[in-house]
Amino acid sequence: MRNPDDVSPHTANAHHAACCDPVFNWQDRQDFDFASRGLVHRPNDPDIRDQDGNIVWHHEQFEAFLKGDAPETVHPSLWRHALLNNFRGLFKVCDGVWQVRGESLANATFVETLSGYICIDPLTTVETARYALKLLYDHVGERPIVGMIYSHTHSDHFGGVKGMITDEDVAEGRCVVVASDGFTEWVLKEQGMAAEGMPSRNDYMYGENLEVSTTGIVDTGLGQMIEGGEVTYIEPTHVIGKEGGKMTIDGVEIEFMFAPGESPTGMHCNFPQHKLLHCADNCYMCLHNVYTIRGAFPRDAMQWADSVARSLQFENTEYLVSGHNWPVFGKENIKKFLGEQRDGIKFMHDQTLRMMSHGFVPSEIANEIKFPPSLARLWHLRGYYGSLKHNVRGIYDYYLGWYDGNPATLDALPPRELARRTLDYMGGVDAVLERAKVDFEASDYRWVVHILDHVIWAEPDNMKARQLAAAAHTQMGYGAENPTWRNAYLSAANELRFGLPHGEKNHRVLRDVLKGMSPLLLMNSLSIRLNGSKAADRAFVINWQISGTSEACHTELSNAVLNNRNGLDPSADLTIRLPRLMLSEFALGQIGVDGIAGIDVSMSGEKSVLSDLADLLDTFPAWFPIATHGLKFGETDQ
Repeated sequence: MRNPDDVSPHTANAHHAACCDPVFNWQDRQDFDFASRGLVHRPNDPDIRDQDGNIVWHHEQFEAFLKGDAPETVHPSLWRHALLNNFRGLFKVCDGVWQVRGESLANATFVETLSGYICIDPLTTVETARYALKLLYDHVGERPIVGMIYSHTHSDHFGGVKGMITDEDVAEGRCVVVASDGFTEWVLKEQGMAAEGMPSRNDYMYGENLEVSTTGIVDTGLGQMIEGGEVTYIEPTHVIGKEGGKMTIDGVEIEFMFAPGESPTGMHCNFPQHKLLHCADNCYMCLHNVYTIRGAFPRDAMQWADSVARSLQFENTEYLVSGHNWPVFGKENIKKFLGEQRDGIKFMHDQTLRMMSHGFVPSEIANEIKFPPSLARLWHLRGYYGSLKHNVRGIYDYYLGWYDGNPATLDALPPRELARRTLDYMGGVDAVLERAKVDFEASDYRWVVHILDHVIWAEPDNMKARQLAAAAHTQMGYGAENPTWRNAYLSAANELRFGLPHGEKNHRVLRDVLKGMSPLLLMNSLSIRLNGSKAADRAFVINWQISGTSEACHTELSNAVLNNRNGLDPSADLTIRLPRLMLSEFALGQIGVDGIAGIDVSMSGEKSVLSDLADLLDTFPAWFPIATHGLKFGETDQ
């Protein structure tokens, strides 16, 4: 068999064919004009690093290869998009408005005011935010940030806030922080309940364990990669309701439009003096994620399409910017772009429901739905982030859930048992491997990956199967137009060849977000760590109170469930008073019982109950197997 990292003739031929496919208008250079327009300064600095010298954002590594024609290891359409995302630095959008792009996964937008700047979305981490602000100060002028606007609740749009402003700036009235109704609640939700189950999937989607190279990560669609560094948070001082509204910040008028879509609290910002519209993450130069493969609840595509449609009311818009990628310039271009984005989202929604109503199941719909030619040829609706195939599955799930209606799938065998019994029917592992080798040489990679997945479920340590599956995943990665699919395939290949990453994983828990969590929310996060089988015969009540405050809740263990309610229970077995951050660290498994100590901690009642609780809690692994299907916590090889 050829070197697994070499491009197969099939993959190379598919890329050559794409270069001649009429769906791709390679002569259309408008995006290159828009992405490069208004460049003020492109830094030639080395990689951005944190105070300890660790790289948080790669300049040099991407610069080393992102040039010229697409290599055979990258789909030419994806390569084009990666080149466009590599237009980076400080850009002037129009008089009084600048963007820093390509120095983070997201964009920071700055609007000049009478005495300072308004920033829309301060990037992901303190380090990249400071870098962006320095670019602005060095090449436009040093003035304070007097307004901070969060366009929506994803951390790449608020996490860098303390790289631009301080808590004191807000407390003393030097800067207002504006967000939509429900913003803080959704930030807390997204950083709480499912936070531990997502990182491994997130690493796959964003290629965080891949090399930056033509055989690894080349882009993520939204930007080149997720940056490292410190994620922070400052609570909003001004909340915009669902009805929208107007606000003037230091002489600049802003019209806010509540626009749920990519986020349930998305908010568009119109600046009539500048004829500028910021459309959050509801519109950018990729097909969106109605469902994201890192794992999240499916978004309401109908509501999303409506939010984009309502943005057409700002008829005088001449500059359209968003949280990612590059702007759209010109009134007619913007009107056309918004209409196409609206139609792309609504097409996916309507056609999924049409086929669903005919009885088609998600896998059938995903393989049948195609954009009409008028939408398929649009670069900004190509699958550089979302994809038709996984978006329509998300839409189906939004309306009907996971069950496809077929009773044969209602109580399917678990994958390890299914794999072993299927392989027995097929003549055993060795017979399947021999046939899979033939199919691999025939370039039938989707089938090879599927059938070898059964082998790996049955025999996780079968290295012949893992190596062949890795080779198939590699070719699928090279052939993927969608960068998140590419990253997932190549991450699977790495795990199959080398196993799970070593060392501890930094989940980048948002300490500033934790400071805002109520005891009740923290205990709801702790509840998911309770091992039900261990707790079946246990019962007790614990009061939790934040030191020096009246904030409190109580936890009752009964029937292997932790039920949490606000307030203190006078009959509790134990009452604990402790600092909020300590409570959050215990709830999230960052400290154990020994870590609950200090002058701000007091306990009354049966202190042993706390140890009893700790003994019933799971500690989640830094990484769990995805492609290799190793045994998980509590699982036996039966």
